[in-house]
Amino acid sequence: MKQNIFIYLFFSLLLTTCTIAKPVNYSFQDNKNSLNPQFLIYHDSETTSKLYFQIFTEDILYSRTNVSEKFSSKIKLQFIAYNEPNNKIIDSGSFVISNNYLKNKKLKIDTNFSFLFPNAQIGFIDINVVDVNRNREFNKTIKIDKLNKYNRQFYIIKDTNNQLLYDDFFFKGQFIFIQSEFNIQRLFAKNINTSFPLSPPPFSKSYQPIFKSSNSICKQLNFNSQNLISYLLPNEGFVFFQLDTLSNQGFTLFNFQEGYPNLINADQLIPPLRYLTTKDEFASLLSSSDSKLAVDQYWLSKASSKERARNLIRIYYSRVEFANKLFSCHLEGWKTDRGLISIIFGPPSYVTNNRNSETWIYGDENNINSLKFIFENKINPFTTNDFILKRNYAYKNPWYRAVDSWRNGKVYLLK
Repeated sequence: MKQNIFIYLFFSLLLTTCTIAKPVNYSFQDNKNSLNPQFLIYHDSETTSKLYFQIFTEDILYSRTNVSEKFSSKIKLQFIAYNEPNNKIIDSGSFVISNNYLKNKKLKIDTNFSFLFPNAQIGFIDINVVDVNRNREFNKTIKIDKLNKYNRQFYIIKDTNNQLLYDDFFFKGQFIFIQSEFNIQRLFAKNINTSFPLSPPPFSKSYQPIFKSSNSICKQLNFNSQNLISYLLPNEGFVFFQLDTLSNQGFTLFNFQEGYPNLINADQLIPPLRYLTTKDEFASLLSSSDSKLAVDQYWLSKASSKERARNLIRIYYSRVEFANKLFSCHLEGWKTDRGLISIIFGPPSYVTNNRNSETWIYGDENNINSLKFIFENKINPFTTNDFILKRNYAYKNPWYRAVDSWRNGKVYLLK
């Protein structure tokens, strides 16, 4: 059946009636009842920008009052865009997005809208998305950078199927098209093959990587007469796109394993076990000729039954995949500090953030005995999603208590 998405747009200043909470920029609830929308900002003119919005229909509730009617969903999206540093509201508004179907529903809902934001300014846009039928909501704050022409918001990237590339990672050999309203000359693409280690335990000294883009293979990409760059992404390494190769500024597309952010084969199940294994155990897993059998045997050795082993595998690797979705930067999400903590300890009870840090609390928010982790946003030329844990020796006992729980066949969930 033909499906129609009806978008009702009405703009109004919401100075007193619309306040959007900003406790965190993502949800840890990765299930059918959670909202996991994606957003992308693109600067398309001197005075306006576009916000692209995508959500999978399996994440929202469709309902109907009787069997003769179509199933219907309703999403409400509110936004406030404001500049920095004086937080002056530039634009605000609200949408209602409805989608109907009778037999077969679409895989996802895609839409976009323009909002006012002047050139050469920096600011933020607060977004609140509500699944009206289920009364579930999602909040996100996105930085707007309309000052620095090297950042990705000045470029829109699509694949050969004309689909937007929302994520910052790609698959080897993928072909893309890059477009810009502000740059019609060229970009430089650096193919970088630097390897970065996974995060150490929270009580140990943090490893501070050196981000180098020198001595990398660099290629000049010119916009054609249609104001497009066509580019075949490499099989290995990630790509750093720049306006000026003498600077350390640009935007990056990362190349991780096949199927990323999901785990699609047994070989990919072994590396995340490094958080739980001894050196000898991990070496044995890596040297195994049958990865699936090695992984199964590892979990069976920790669990008291096959059923418990299956539950351990399901929860542990769902946390790995979810870390990949949330925390990817120059590293796969599971290798980052936030990935490390979320996999071993589970989702925190409370998360608060500001523009430069996040605080995760396990336990009651105002209880001095609760476990607290603070992650600080690190300056990284390749990504803005790099958050480093403030390590502390006091985390040693909680860490080993959590790891021992996994190794004794019990899912660790600290609340």
